[in-house]
Amino acid sequence: MLRLCFPNYRNVLDTVGRKRRNSKFFNAAQLYQQYSEEAQNIEILRQSHFDVLSVHEEHPPHLALPSDPRTLAPAPPAAPATRPLPPLPPVPHPHSLAAAASALRNSSSAKHLPLPETPKTGSRPPSPRLSISLGQSTTLWQDLPGVRNSTELVQLSEDQRRLQEVRFEVVTSEASYCRSLDIVVEHFVKSKQLGALLTTQDRNWLFSRFADVRAISHSFLSKLEEKVESDMLQFTVCDVIARHCQRFKMVYVPYLTNQSYQDATYQRLINEYPNSSKLILWRLCDVTFRNDNPNFKRVVEKLERSPVCQRLPLRSFLILPFQRITRIKLLVQNIVKRTAPGTEEVVQAIKALKLLEKMIQDSNESISQMKSIESLVSLSARVDFECRTLPLISQSRRLVREGPVTELMEFSVKDTERNIYLHLFNDHLLLSLHKEGGRFTVIDHSPVSDLRAENCRVKLHSLQKNLFRLHLTHKALLLRTDTQSDKLRWISAISRPHPEVDFSAAQDFTQMQCIRAFVAQQPDELSLEKADVILVHQQSGDGWVEGTKLSDRHRGWMPAAHLETITNSRVCQRNLLDALKLTTATAAV
Repeated sequence: MLRLCFPNYRNVLDTVGRKRRNSKFFNAAQLYQQYSEEAQNIEILRQSHFDVLSVHEEHPPHLALPSDPRTLAPAPPAAPATRPLPPLPPVPHPHSLAAAASALRNSSSAKHLPLPETPKTGSRPPSPRLSISLGQSTTLWQDLPGVRNSTELVQLSEDQRRLQEVRFEVVTSEASYCRSLDIVVEHFVKSKQLGALLTTQDRNWLFSRFADVRAISHSFLSKLEEKVESDMLQFTVCDVIARHCQRFKMVYVPYLTNQSYQDATYQRLINEYPNSSKLILWRLCDVTFRNDNPNFKRVVEKLERSPVCQRLPLRSFLILPFQRITRIKLLVQNIVKRTAPGTEEVVQAIKALKLLEKMIQDSNESISQMKSIESLVSLSARVDFECRTLPLISQSRRLVREGPVTELMEFSVKDTERNIYLHLFNDHLLLSLHKEGGRFTVIDHSPVSDLRAENCRVKLHSLQKNLFRLHLTHKALLLRTDTQSDKLRWISAISRPHPEVDFSAAQDFTQMQCIRAFVAQQPDELSLEKADVILVHQQSGDGWVEGTKLSDRHRGWMPAAHLETITNSRVCQRNLLDALKLTTATAAV
């Protein structure tokens, strides 16, 4: 499929592989995980303390402040990033539809391009103006010799300086990202010990298109550095980002789509010991294995202990492409917010932003479609219809929410309540009785367009709590949930689609920021990175929040324990103004 959409895909990667060069920022000690953690922590500080905003905006979040005396000496390696890794999904059956689809999707990757070579000494030498001391992990734009010694620097306004720092952060963070990608390829992918444990299919699922991601990223970094060299004081980056989005799409969408199977493969290999035939082969080939039982987990842990990994696990490297593409989008948003309307730069920035958002959306839709088809195939084999039959498998059908509820019957009926199971899709609702062995008997179903949920705010049936009415076409059900959050989440899910948030009229909404990353477990939940800002719609009494993320306007539920309320009204006002500016600017171009 990828070849049909991008016939010159292999030629493009051959070209970018030849364009690699020694990076001025590539030798920095900081890995991308550490850069990301520092950036998020300082953004959290900005949301908490308005009085230090000007300081941190002048010095972007990829560095300690220059006034800090610790920056005069080489900084020690940062602590490992604390972002929780995505939970490992159940391993798909090798003959399942999802496994077959993944095999087809990865069949072409079995013949990967040769891994990009390490930059040769004779490559293009670094520009003297961009040379950076290896004692520091990164540097500020205004500290570059070519900028610091320029007489034109004093002519730039404070806003122009801050804008250049944001642009420069795109370059320095990409260099850090490339360094982390190189560790995966050079240290893990090329490991002979690890390679001996992997089949061709396992290797493709585990490392997917990682070498291709690295090749594209090095080409992107090279173009960014050339822009900085061409005009140290007034360089732009969004035009470079916009030109590379098509190349990004060629490698990022397949990589991100494969990520759930990558996690499943990792889990299976971690828990799997080599079979007897492999052990015999290893013993014939290498006597060092004679008295040992080598396995994937042991080899990976040994590789992770290498100083080059800086105490970071393999899985923290494997999730980097998703983190990077969302981070680039946030940096471009910052550029849009700081660029004067009507200029060519803002047009390029908005173009790049829309392309990045479309790529992330395509990746999410591809992932959602794969998971939905697999779940529909599984469910279809486990349901019986007591009512009229509904064909379940559909390319456009998506699961919104599922789970058990209790139906309260009329008092005249012998059994006053019964347990039913709801499967809410984007187009239909199934009401079922949950049977043994994971089977369901569908007793009714209804189009979503005919549904309406009504919150029962007064206690009914004596001391019953967490009640809501579900109105179908010809009847209404009185339902009870175990928790208040379950009730509110069902009402919200049935009431979709929700209206778009008007940021100009959202001054009374509570705002919260994420202080600990959260990975969604259910379709109605919203994954969060540290420092994400949430506009709160409602909170349950048992610790769940429904909100809209300002950075992408996605709505969902998240645990309150991962959030902190933003109490400074000036910070909240600035967040709304920034969101409104982004919405207005993108709508105008």
